[in-house]
This record gives sequence, structure tokens and C-alpha cells, in this order.
Amino acid sequence: MENSQERRAARRIIVGPEHTIRFSVKGHSFRNVRITNISLTGCFAMVNQRDSALFAQGSLLEQFAFEHPDLAQVGPVTAKVMYVLGGASDQSTLDFMGVGIHFLDMNANSSQVLDRVLETILRT
Repeated sequence: MENSQERRAARRIIVGPEHTIRFSVKGHSFRNVRITNISLTGCFAMVNQRDSALFAQGSLLEQFAFEHPDLAQVGPVTAKVMYVLGGASDQSTLDFMGVGIHFLDMNANSSQVLDRVLETILRT
């Protein structure tokens, strides 16, 4: 079995279905997008397979913000699609695909809020 290189720069924390995001990509707005994990540098989101053409590696996600009340002070930031799992070229029978997201320009205040929330989640 081949060892794949770790893609993550920071430890990710698994979050529940109450953690969602909103953003705009290529002129299309998205709300209530479920994330499955989060770190100080990014997160992993589930988007509808029918939107796969919008989420190529390197696509910018503008006005990215968290919708969870504990993270409302984080953002908006610009983020970038780092990788896609289950896209149109992979398994088109799936309803959803996973999108690895990297935060590009988070200000110091947003970073501190996110760090505090992640520490709280780790302690519970």
C-alpha cells in the first residue's frame, strides 16, 4: 500500500452538522454548506455533486464565513479549494463531494476567535 503525503498543515477537529459555512465562488452564492472538520488553516466541506464544475482545485471562495454562532466573528475571509474528493471525474453516482478548503487571508482577530473556539471544542 502506498503512503500518501499528509495534506493538512494543522490538526483538524471533527464538528457536527450544526457547523455550516457560506461563501461565493465564480459568482454563485452558497449557504448552509456542511463542514465535517475544521482547523486554524482550513476546513472540509460537503457540496452538491451538481456544482462540481465550480470547485476545481485553486478556485477562490470569496466572502467565506462560518454560520455557527460561536464562529460568527470569524471572517469574512478568502479561501481556496485545495483538493476535491468524489468530483465528477471520480464517482458521479454520489450526491455530494468533499472539498478541502484553505484559508488565505484571515485577520488576527478572526484567527484568535477561531483558536479559542477550537480549544473549547477540544476540551469538551
